[in-house]
Amino acid sequence: MPRQRATLLFVFVALTAAAGCATGALGRARDAERRDDYDRAVAEYNRILADDPGNRDVRLALDRAKLRASQDHFFAGRRLAADGRLDEALVEFQLASELNPSSGEVADALQTVRGQLRAKIAVAREGQTELEALIVRARELP
Repeated sequence: MPRQRATLLFVFVALTAAAGCATGALGRARDAERRDDYDRAVAEYNRILADDPGNRDVRLALDRAKLRASQDHFFAGRRLAADGRLDEALVEFQLASELNPSSGEVADALQTVRGQLRAKIAVAREGQTELEALIVRARELP
């Protein structure tokens, strides 16, 4: 009988500790959302789901945090692209796309910045764009 009591006590303590860990992570996730730190919230919700993949409430909260984090990265990418900081904009748009792969607006922005970067690389390598090189060659024709 004392052995059963000790086993039950151990199981109770283990379950209480596990619940405390989940509650702590949930509190950190919600706190991160309140501070508009959606990247942190996504990370915390993912930790909870790793331990409890069937938790629908956490899954919904994760989806909400992912959408908000995606919006933050998208708007940061737009600001960076407008400032001509295309490399940094590309990173932000890629993050936004990973968080919300179904967004056509993010996909379009990502494609646009990639094209701008390719054009910038082409100019840097040869000193002129393909169109400029074509115009020069056309002028040199007899």
